[in-house]
Amino acid sequence: MGELRLSYPASVIAGKTRLTVDDIAILREHVFVPGITASQDAVILLAINGSCSEKCPEWHHYFIDAMTEFIVRTSYPQGAMDEWNADWLIAMISTRGVVNSRIELDLLFHIIDISTHIPDSLSIFALEQIRMAMTGDIGAWAVLRGSRKNGLEKADILLIARVMSAIARSRGSQLTARERRMLEQIGILTGLSSERIEAA
Repeated sequence: MGELRLSYPASVIAGKTRLTVDDIAILREHVFVPGITASQDAVILLAINGSCSEKCPEWHHYFIDAMTEFIVRTSYPQGAMDEWNADWLIAMISTRGVVNSRIELDLLFHIIDISTHIPDSLSIFALEQIRMAMTGDIGAWAVLRGSRKNGLEKADILLIARVMSAIARSRGSQLTARERRMLEQIGILTGLSSERIEAA
């Protein structure tokens, strides 16, 4: 794949160390005038987000709102996530299956919260972020959950509830076999991870 080339003024913004409210205004007025309307636009916004280590508080809302508007509301099927869009999102926000950035983890769960339907690939990916944090202290959720204990914490359960709510909207009470296996690995029904159940 070729290297992503950013045109002016996106290239200048991507070269900064801190994103400001003025940068958001420039993106709105000169780069993404009609909003994010194509996957290339989304890739550019992701690149800018990833290239700048410091961000103003307003960036969080702008990034998540702009990305969600494109991924969920503009892209087909509108209002929902299909397998193709889920695979694209996973590829864009993770490295070897791990989401390492808080803002990208927030984007993932915001999309899960508002979508009328999600495929099991997305629910499993989200649950896997929780499992990896619990058992291996890996990923953005490991930093955010507030505990290094190997087992379910209140914060984990609240995040799992968001995924379960999305599954309910998508398929009612019907879990796929893959979702059931992931929930068993997490230990959501017992409060213990599968590794600790075996050890007991």
